Amino acid sequence: MNTGGKGLLILIGTPAALMALVVFLVVFSFGGSSAAAACNTMTSGSVDVDAAAQHAPIDGFSGDQLKNAAYIMNAAESLGLTQQGQVIGVMTAIGESTLQVLDRGDTAGPDSRGLFQQRGNGAWGSYEDRMNPTTSATNFFKALQKVDGWEDLEPTIAIHRVQGNQDPFHYRPFQSDAQDIVTQLSGGSGGSTTSAASSTPAPSPSASATPGTNAPTNGCSAGGTVLPLTAPFDQTSDYGPRNSPTAGASSWHPANDYQTRVSGSAAGRSGYSCGSPVFASQAGTVTVAAGYTLSVKSAEGYTISYLHMYPTDMEVAVGDAVSSGQEIGKVGSNGPSTGCHLDIRINTDGSTNDDVSALPQSQTQGGPQGYVDPEKFFNVFGVTLCGDDCRRENF
Repeated sequence: MNTGGKGLLILIGTPAALMALVVFLVVFSFGGSSAAAACNTMTSGSVDVDAAAQHAPIDGFSGDQLKNAAYIMNAAESLGLTQQGQVIGVMTAIGESTLQVLDRGDTAGPDSRGLFQQRGNGAWGSYEDRMNPTTSATNFFKALQKVDGWEDLEPTIAIHRVQGNQDPFHYRPFQSDAQDIVTQLSGGSGGSTTSAASSTPAPSPSASATPGTNAPTNGCSAGGTVLPLTAPFDQTSDYGPRNSPTAGASSWHPANDYQTRVSGSAAGRSGYSCGSPVFASQAGTVTVAAGYTLSVKSAEGYTISYLHMYPTDMEVAVGDAVSSGQEIGKVGSNGPSTGCHLDIRINTDGSTNDDVSALPQSQTQGGPQGYVDPEKFFNVFGVTLCGDDCRRENF
């Protein structure tokens, strides 16, 4: 349950109607040339809440928790929101109540109730409204729609502007779980329908996506772009010129290096990154999975590469379609490396996304051909790669 402040920031308003066709995709394609178009897939109809309750556990959530997730998804669908909205709603409820209709608050909000821990100040309706999954979710989405540019914000920031949590990054660790739940309950790959007890404890707040070789039908993540590691993580080497830290490593670094502080095992100065999961930041097709490099080519032509994994830790193969937020491997120290970390780099050769193509390229700054600053790339899609909770250590 959220322990931060939950003061109401936004009054409920009437949402604007969204009109679009339902699009079914095998590999999610980021339409258009701007961040706003990165996740425009419409929802594909209501989710059967009773079937959701009987679904196999998803990342530790089961029974009534998945039933409540279905109520949230249906509330978003009824307002014409895309899967982006569904993921944000489920992500919020995980962070507030672990997808339970709680009849209690906390120290910061003793009058908070329900899936979204909505306050008893009248703006969220009656006690009955706040305890009703559909009504409380609908009221959350109506408030979210009043956040200016919410679809272009990093999801945790958009949620914070509705919920008023003391920590604006409180919701970030729950994004991958929320994506996985929405993907599977909406008919994507990775799930099966079997009986599951509702008493299964909720997972700890760490990202974990279900590995798989097929991208979900009609699937997209919040914003279409997710963080590649479990937050919080630290930046240990920046993009651009540097002193080569070890034999074989570049002196012009076309990447950023990151080490998570949440999971994995310690290995010298590498912190806790060894063996921690690496997530696909965007959907695409695997083009390289060998040596110490795993590359995923986006439908818009550019390629995101994840370096220093061991081949035995790569969970996808060349030709596989991956979805945003899917676990694709484990952090390692393979190749020219000073310790376990993730090297993430973006090559824009072949890009059809105008915003990505417009980023300053490495060859104009004395570097190799076609690379761009990963932080600037993530910013195009409304995601802060290394924010206030990311230490810049630059070994």
